[in-house]
Amino acid sequence: MRVLLVILSMMVALPRLNAALGESTAQSITRYGKPERDALKQSGLLCFRKGDLCVIAHFQEGKCDVLSLFSTEDDMGLPKDLGPERIKSLLKSEGGNSGWTPLPGFTINGVWDSADGKIFAIYDTMRHKLVIMTREAYHREKEAKKQATTAR
Repeated sequence: MRVLLVILSMMVALPRLNAALGESTAQSITRYGKPERDALKQSGLLCFRKGDLCVIAHFQEGKCDVLSLFSTEDDMGLPKDLGPERIKSLLKSEGGNSGWTPLPGFTINGVWDSADGKIFAIYDTMRHKLVIMTREAYHREKEAKKQATTAR
């Protein structure tokens, strides 16, 4: 019984994050607290610290469409590895409780697709960063890179 109480108290003490994709800047600030860095006008980014996580939210047309999550704890100059259980938990909480399916492929990174196919996630194993983004954001970034390359 005592073990169960300890586990329950640990679960309650963990910072709860929920999907911010699609939320406005005001909703994200309500959810995550005051931004540590506000680069909204320059690059559409707000940076937050919530518990032991850094959260970088990108906004397009006033709505969050990309979240980058990584540990605030340092491990030889890089954020600490989030680990499989933490990644699974973050996908659930930050990905809108969507059912996540690992995508097959030849990569050292973890890649998942949401149940509705509108969101996907990548865990960069070298940088220890989980990125959850809409497919629209991905296609927009891809097109911007293509335009930048052609403009040269």
